[in-house]
Amino acid sequence: MAVRAAHSPTDPQEVVILKFPDFISPIPYPLRCHPQEREVSRESEQWLLSMANFSEKQRAKFLTLNAGLLSGMCYIDCTFDELRVCTDFMNFLFTLDDWTDEFDTTGTRGLAECVMNTLYHPHTYHSDTAAHRLTKSFWVRMQQTAGPGCQQRLMSTLDTYFQAIMQQADDRGSGNIPELEEYILLRRDTSGCKTGFAFIEYAANIDLPDDVIEHPIIKALSDATNDLVSWANDVLSYNAEQARGDTHNLVCVLMNMNGVDRQEAIELAGELWGKTLEWFFECRKVVPSWGPEIDHAVSLYIQGLEDWIIANAEWSFETERYFGKEGHIVKKTRKIALLPQRVRD
Repeated sequence: MAVRAAHSPTDPQEVVILKFPDFISPIPYPLRCHPQEREVSRESEQWLLSMANFSEKQRAKFLTLNAGLLSGMCYIDCTFDELRVCTDFMNFLFTLDDWTDEFDTTGTRGLAECVMNTLYHPHTYHSDTAAHRLTKSFWVRMQQTAGPGCQQRLMSTLDTYFQAIMQQADDRGSGNIPELEEYILLRRDTSGCKTGFAFIEYAANIDLPDDVIEHPIIKALSDATNDLVSWANDVLSYNAEQARGDTHNLVCVLMNMNGVDRQEAIELAGELWGKTLEWFFECRKVVPSWGPEIDHAVSLYIQGLEDWIIANAEWSFETERYFGKEGHIVKKTRKIALLPQRVRD
């Protein structure tokens, strides 16, 4: 059962400092990066800007995102052209996230229908929209080498993403904060990570059987990776989100559930993150065998999950999305001043 969000005013003269957990050093996996990331990133940025119809303000904001770096650190062992498809999708996904933040449920539904119709009918569906042009562009290239299972997983997880985003919009409109278990399930879909995990298969040129992807241990590893990415993101983006009154955030959920202040909730979120990392380690030890060929593909998939875990943790301080140009300082100090809440018209 959800409850209405409560906003506690802060003395405008008081400077509140938020202290973040360490989301990097507990991760034992090396940070890797595709050697052609920079070239691919620049090409992909120009690709999106050429079709997205951004205003000058939107264009400037997009160029501080640096999603290409995240893509290059997540999809390392692929060709230039494959990384380009992955990066185009990554830039597109962040753009979808920004677009849906501005839309109500009706607007998001229209966007979803356009994107999904393009995926299912790329050669017969037509729409004079940026969403259609961008979707068709990366999708027809991905289809050239992606396996049928990989393609279906991208379509189904992107559809689920849109459904979850519409639920998030409803919660935002009503000011409701979901309970923890409900939030975790919803966040796994709004994060977009499930779509990103489909690109692990694409970049590695593998196409895992459905029974492997759906095996409890593989699913546990995927869910744990999703949670690790999402919860670190929630904590690190909390400051900006609370300033604009957005409550779709683990910190808000924990504050509400436990009756604690924001700093205590951040610490609780860090503890959940740490326990989830330990759970990933435990699941990693008991991955079953399906025979040499599938086992090799599974090992590449799990390697991709490990790359995602460390890549997201490091990238969070490289992008200007969360801390502007202060990312490297925040990474070192793990502290930031609480932003005042914006006054809405």
